[in-house]
Amino acid sequence: MKNILKILFYVAIFLGGLYFYTKYTNPKMLEGLTTMNGELRCPNLLIQKGAKFYLYNSNIAEVPGVNPIEFNNLEEYVEFLEWQRGAGIRCPVLYLQNTYDAQGERIYKVRPSVTELQGGLPPTVPVPLPTKLVDATQSDYPYNTNSVPAFDQSSYYVGTTTPLDAMNSANESLLFSDNAMDPNWGGADYTQALVDSGYYKGNEVSIAVA
Repeated sequence: MKNILKILFYVAIFLGGLYFYTKYTNPKMLEGLTTMNGELRCPNLLIQKGAKFYLYNSNIAEVPGVNPIEFNNLEEYVEFLEWQRGAGIRCPVLYLQNTYDAQGERIYKVRPSVTELQGGLPPTVPVPLPTKLVDATQSDYPYNTNSVPAFDQSSYYVGTTTPLDAMNSANESLLFSDNAMDPNWGGADYTQALVDSGYYKGNEVSIAVA
């Protein structure tokens, strides 16, 4: 009889706790980055000073150990960031790096990311503008019309993009190329088939045999 009463007592306590949890507990109050009215208390400013990182929330008062959150190195901050994202919390953060300018004065520089500082450089290398070929065999009209540009023995066009480069790279976007120097060359049989079909008509070279 005592065992039955004890079991009923435990069941009553369990049901009472379950009722209280479902009736009076607000799930939003369990998240530490949430205010009483449900708004996220997202940190919005990350400052790097030396090897340490300080994560601030400029919307609330500074409290030592709470705001800002201090990280001894980049790895600790990355772990915190991964935890945030795993919990579904995504806070836009402005990243400032405490550094020195050319005059030796301490300044704050805006960086796009803690892992990709970029150092003030553009994110991609600018594509050079096309440079026209300077070749007498091409500009001396009406002579040498439709001839192939001469060999650049002085390496004058190294590092630039010319119309000839565009012609050479046009075949690389095709499924098969007729040029044996392209990585997508269709093979000797493919090129020979183009020759037989008249693709190169007008570019034939005849060799006189004595």
